[in-house]
Amino acid sequence: MLEACELNSVSEEDYLELGRAGLGSCLLGGLPDWLVAYSARVVRFINFERTKLPEQILRHNLEEKRKYCIEISLDAERNDAEIQAEGVYNQRLQNLAITLDKVRYVMRCVFGDPKKAPPPIERLSPEEAVSFLWKGEGSLVEELLQSMAPHVEDETLNDLRSKIQVHDPSWSDNILKELQKSLLWLRDEVRNLPCTYKCRHDAAADLIHIYAYTKCFIRVREYKAVTSPPVYISPLDLSPKYSDKFTGLQEYCKTYGENYCLGQLVFWYNQTSVDPDSSLFRASRGCLSLPDIGCFYAKVQKPSRHRVYGPKTVKFMLSWMHSKCLQIEHSVGHLPAGDEGEATPETMAEGPNMDIQRRCGIDEDIVVGVEFSGE
Repeated sequence: MLEACELNSVSEEDYLELGRAGLGSCLLGGLPDWLVAYSARVVRFINFERTKLPEQILRHNLEEKRKYCIEISLDAERNDAEIQAEGVYNQRLQNLAITLDKVRYVMRCVFGDPKKAPPPIERLSPEEAVSFLWKGEGSLVEELLQSMAPHVEDETLNDLRSKIQVHDPSWSDNILKELQKSLLWLRDEVRNLPCTYKCRHDAAADLIHIYAYTKCFIRVREYKAVTSPPVYISPLDLSPKYSDKFTGLQEYCKTYGENYCLGQLVFWYNQTSVDPDSSLFRASRGCLSLPDIGCFYAKVQKPSRHRVYGPKTVKFMLSWMHSKCLQIEHSVGHLPAGDEGEATPETMAEGPNMDIQRRCGIDEDIVVGVEFSGE
């Protein structure tokens, strides 16, 4: 997809490849060049798969049948594998055609003319990569400094900040190579800082190492979300199993999200996904999802100036008053030693504050004041 978006043109070989697969002007007419180029690359993969798939199917079928069958006809199995591979090939082409038709519809809704649809992804330029990682607003380095600020001394932080400015890769002739060197330098600087359980400089250094060896940074260009015109469904449109679920006409509208077209194109081989942009979000993380660098540093919370009283606070205060009353009764001899003053069922039903009043002679108004005002 990135290759087709960067090229944004269609070669003669692309048209020939698409024509041999049966995808002609009826399906491709009016589509932007980057999308036609992407379709040609998908068709090349489908053709490649068609040549390799029979061997894989044959090997799998033979391994399974040898578990249960003694006699196996190799020619028959090879013929079956060819038939299955041909079925997969045809299904692939059909799914690609359906995908292009869906994407064309959404592009027409968003841009009027599908040819005006810009490429959905683009590679960051070297200058944009430096802004994203090193010195832009919200960059990786800026977030790192903000996260570690509460956990290091001001002198150390200012010294690191000055060194970062010196290692700015923007002035190099080879910006990407210099950016990698600067990130590796920063990795070593951060790793040499002493760690605590609240600031894991070593983990932050590992993350910087991964960023330093990332080869390609891309940006997704989101399209505007659109909602389709309403479609009216009657019970006759459904199978007998669902026809009695409702009566009359039901209005249905589908909303296509900002990344629907990109998700549909990436998952062109799967037409059962109702929400391909959600699948795209999960798949875009790849096998390694880089965490936010701020998660390696504990957030410093300022103590609240307001004292909050709630049910747990009142319960604790009443329990504390109960224990104090027991101590008083022990000291003045009103309660025998060893008697814990267990509440009777009657006092338990009335609540702990009534039990405290009986034992200590506390006026009811005072208890009410404790319970509701916290004083």
